Amino acid sequence: MKSTRITRRGFVKTAVLSAGALASPVFLRRAYAATPLSVGTFGGYFEEQVKEKVLPLFTEATGIPTQSIPISSGAPFFNGMRPAVEAGDPPMDVVMAGGGEIIKFNELFHRNDASALPNSWHLGDGFVSADGDGRVYAVAVLAWYQIFAQNTEYFPDPIQSWAEIWDPKFNNSLAIADDITDNGLLEITAHTFFGGDEALNTKEGAMEVMKKALELKGNVTLWYGDEGQFESALKTGEIPAGTYYHDVAQLLIADGFPIASVFPKEGGLIDFGSWSILRNSKNIDAAQQFLNFCCDPKVQGDMSRGIGTAPVVSQEAAGMTDEEFALVSSPIEPIFPNYKFQVELADWANEEWNKMLAAG
Repeated sequence: MKSTRITRRGFVKTAVLSAGALASPVFLRRAYAATPLSVGTFGGYFEEQVKEKVLPLFTEATGIPTQSIPISSGAPFFNGMRPAVEAGDPPMDVVMAGGGEIIKFNELFHRNDASALPNSWHLGDGFVSADGDGRVYAVAVLAWYQIFAQNTEYFPDPIQSWAEIWDPKFNNSLAIADDITDNGLLEITAHTFFGGDEALNTKEGAMEVMKKALELKGNVTLWYGDEGQFESALKTGEIPAGTYYHDVAQLLIADGFPIASVFPKEGGLIDFGSWSILRNSKNIDAAQQFLNFCCDPKVQGDMSRGIGTAPVVSQEAAGMTDEEFALVSSPIEPIFPNYKFQVELADWANEEWNKMLAAG
């Protein structure tokens, strides 16, 4: 997860989603040492919400004391932790990581027998990371979507397919995030025109996808580095459409702006944060209890209501109404980021894409 995700959390500080108390599932309480379980969470609003609404209920359910630690994200953070983890003294017990970080730094994470995390079986496909022996080293606990947002005063009819954003009717009308390896555009392009994202696994295939994505250049008037650049323009119609975050779009809609948050038939681009237990943690059992707690379907539903993130279990399992679910998610199968591409080819792709934009 990149720092823009933390910035995005700032936009949902005034979330209209109800911040009701999380309900506690049934857990077997045991006697635990006074040393609290330390939980590293992306800093800012999200960390505050986890500290306020998740950790106390976990302690109430299990008897395990906790300590919240705000963390940053990305490769520098995990590289900075590596010496302590390898020396047997990790700076925290549980850490949150994005999909690319789970792949790139997986050797820093403790391996768990699947039987230690029975609630992980409730998670949807793609939300549990395990090695070749089936030992789990990360479980996704929350998700968010990039969708197509459009100002309905300028484009009243919601698009049905991502393919429509290539239509000349959107000439000089779109905003798309500027990081080509993190904005989801290549995955969206691959799923829409290439039958899936397998093309991104090679330089040759990725180049073909980038060439197709480049055809959007005439329609894109803003490649934005911060969602705030697009937010005000979307509300006024100055830039009436583009890729955006579903939860933030829902806030704009609730505030009365003429915005539609659209999941095209190919799906919205999902991204998620996962918990991992750091290798050499002294609180393995308590940490496993925490991961298992967060995978509980009822906790998933209550986290979505309280924090505004999408559940990583089904709507039915989370016990969410259609209205509650629509605020954070969609029944349409999502498009997943190609983390292998992001880890292995990101530097090359960014360089090539910038050349193509400059030349085109």
